[in-house]
Amino acid sequence: MATGYEKINAIKSLLKTKMTVTQLANLLDCGPRTVFRHLEVLTKENCGLRRTKENGQTYYVIQTDREVNLNQTVVKQLEKIKKNMSGANAQDIKNVKLVDRIIEQLSTTNPDEFKPEAITTDPDYILDYGPFSDNKLQTTSINRVLKAIHDHFMVKISYKPSSHEAEPSIFELRPVKIIMRMDTLYLVAADETYETTGIFKNFLFENIINVQETNTAFQKIAFDAGLHYKHAFGKYTDPKMKPEEVSLLVKNKWLQTQFERSHFTPEAMRRMDKDGNMIVDLKLRLTPDFKTWLLGVSPDVKILKPASLKDEIKEMLKKTLAEMDD
Repeated sequence: MATGYEKINAIKSLLKTKMTVTQLANLLDCGPRTVFRHLEVLTKENCGLRRTKENGQTYYVIQTDREVNLNQTVVKQLEKIKKNMSGANAQDIKNVKLVDRIIEQLSTTNPDEFKPEAITTDPDYILDYGPFSDNKLQTTSINRVLKAIHDHFMVKISYKPSSHEAEPSIFELRPVKIIMRMDTLYLVAADETYETTGIFKNFLFENIINVQETNTAFQKIAFDAGLHYKHAFGKYTDPKMKPEEVSLLVKNKWLQTQFERSHFTPEAMRRMDKDGNMIVDLKLRLTPDFKTWLLGVSPDVKILKPASLKDEIKEMLKKTLAEMDD
């Protein structure tokens, strides 16, 4: 249960834009009386709460009488330093990102929002997820999305799909979670289709070119990661694919251990045959990444069902061997 302090902070975040008591009550999932009590606390705080009337409606917004840049001199000096960085090498690119992040932290005009943030510059702190994993992630974009999730504000992103020919698109999204799945970082969000489909969309973080927080608040959306990845083997969550019953006979002891530690949803059911082989029963979408994985472990795994999957993997193996002989 949220504390009184958390509730007051939630209202402060929402009041970046003008809102009525009814709107606040809906977004905070509480009654109007509770909202009025919180507004009384804000009035005593002298945080810049303003009340206006428009078209018969009473609106509230937090607006300071005078904006001040608390670190204007320092920010100007950092901007000069940034201009002198050529960006011609990896270290310069890293330093530019760091300076941008510092400038963002120092450029606040609201004294209540000035909170120093720890910034890691330790050269020995390395996150290496190996080949074929995200390598263009921008920490500032991740922080902006996290802030929007915490504050319940929509974001506008410029997103370039994975195909090189496609042009970037602009999306207005309700951000829900940031999830690392199979060494790839995703923004899980609700787009304009969510109200009719109830389906969240996955956006690869490394394909997000730019993130901008909007002044549009939204009510928190319930999210269940298990449900989102139900019947998924890896990265694919396409609900249009029908899940199928899969049974595998696993002969390799190391691979058996992997299934014992697995996190499938629904759970992988395991049983042993008389020869000490593990039989694993799964309900999965037969996605390309699952088939590719089966190809890689084919010497140690026998497909018991479905027969169509077994035939398809056989054909893929024959084709691969034929191409190797050319």
